[in-house]
Amino acid sequence: MNRPHRPPARLAALAAALAATLALATAALAQTPLPVAPAALDPAGLPAGRLVEATFVERWTAAIVQERAAAVFGRFGPPTVENAVDLWLLRFTTTRFDGAVAVVTARAFTPVEPPRGAAPLLVYGAGTTGVAAACAPSREYERATPLGYYRELLAPYAGRGVATVLPDYLGFDDPDRPQAYFHAASEAHVLLDAARAMTELYARTAELGALRAETFFGGYSQGGHAAFAVADQHATYAPAVTIAGAMGFAATTDVEALLATAAYYAPYVLLSYRSVYGEAIDPAEVLAPRFVPTLGADAGTFCVDRAQQVYAYDGAVTYAEAFHRALQAGDPGAVAPAFARALAANATGLSGHGVPALLVQGGQDIIVLDRTQERFVAKLCAAGSAVAYVHVPDARHRDTRPAGFEPSLAWMWGIVEGAPAPSTCAE
Repeated sequence: MNRPHRPPARLAALAAALAATLALATAALAQTPLPVAPAALDPAGLPAGRLVEATFVERWTAAIVQERAAAVFGRFGPPTVENAVDLWLLRFTTTRFDGAVAVVTARAFTPVEPPRGAAPLLVYGAGTTGVAAACAPSREYERATPLGYYRELLAPYAGRGVATVLPDYLGFDDPDRPQAYFHAASEAHVLLDAARAMTELYARTAELGALRAETFFGGYSQGGHAAFAVADQHATYAPAVTIAGAMGFAATTDVEALLATAAYYAPYVLLSYRSVYGEAIDPAEVLAPRFVPTLGADAGTFCVDRAQQVYAYDGAVTYAEAFHRALQAGDPGAVAPAFARALAANATGLSGHGVPALLVQGGQDIIVLDRTQERFVAKLCAAGSAVAYVHVPDARHRDTRPAGFEPSLAWMWGIVEGAPAPSTCAE
C-alpha cells in the first residue's frame, strides 16, 4: 500500500535532533524541487561523512518510476518496479585530497514500504559529465538535455527495495577547482561519505524504515573507477562501512587504457591532475599544440556533450604526435613522466581487497574495449575477488546501465540473503 503523497511525518523531529548540524526543508509540492535550507553551522567544523542538509523533493509512485524509466531503458526495459520511491536532495561533508573538509551534493532515492523490508544501500558513481560545476550530476535537469538521466536510471533500484544515492564528485561544489576527475582518493572519499550520510539520514528518520548493514558501491564508466577506488581504500578511510560488493557498468578502472582508446577525455584528466598534483602535469607534453592555449576555457567549462565536439576521439588528432606514439606503445612516461605517474597511481581495483565484484560489459563499447575489461577481470580474479562478469554482446557503452539492471539486482540480493558471491573466474 502506498503512503499518502507527503513528506515523512517526522521530518520536523529530524531537524530538531540534528540541531546545529542539519537543516531540513520539507514540502508536499509534487514534481517541484525545493530550495535547500542554509546549514546551521559552518560545515568546516564537522567530521567527514556527516549529513549537513536533507531536503525531501517528491514522491514517485511505482507506476511513475516505471513510466519515466521506460524511454531510458529502451529495449532493455521497462524495469519491473515494486514500490513507490521518495526523492531527496542531500548535502554532506567529505575530505578533499589536501585534507580539508568539503561539502558535496547528492541525489538520493529511498524505497517506500518495499516488499522485502529493510533496504540494502547502493552508492552509485556517475559517468563522465564534465569538470565544471554546471556539469554536476545533481544539476543535470537544469539542462535542456540531461547528461545521464540518472534519476530515471536509479529510481528503479529504489523501486526494487534498494536505497540508492548518487553523489556529485569532489570539486563540483568548489568554484576554485575542477572536478577531481579520475582521482581515486577523492572519488573513494565521496562515495564512502555518501554511505555514511545515508546511514545518518535513515537513523534519524524512522519513517524511512530500516537500512541493512550491507552497502554496495557501483557506477557507470568513471563511476566504475570510483566504485573500485572504494574497494581499494575503504579499510583505511571508512572501515566502519560494510562493503558487500563493488559493481562496474562499462567500468573505466585503467585511466591510461581509456586515454589510449578515447582521447577526448584527456583534457578533463589533465585539468584534474594539474589541480591535484601541480604544475608538473604539463598539458603541452600531451595535447596537440592548438588545444593547449584554450584548455581551461574549453575543457574547464564544456560539459561532455560539447567537449566531445571540440576534442577528437582519435588520439592522432587530440594528442601531440610524440605523446600519441608513446601512449600507443604503452610508455607515456617517455614523453610526459609526471602525467604517466599520475595515471598509474589512479588505476583502481587491484589492491587485493577481496571484495566481491560484478562487471557488466557491452560488446559494442568503443570507450572501454572488451579486451581492456577482460584484462581487468582476469587481474581482479587473480587478486582474490569473486568476480561475476556479464558480457552483453549487442550493448554499447551507455547500454550497460539498463542491460545490467536485473543482473545487478539479482547479484546484490543474492549476497544480502546469504548466498556465496557468484564468480565466473574459473570459466
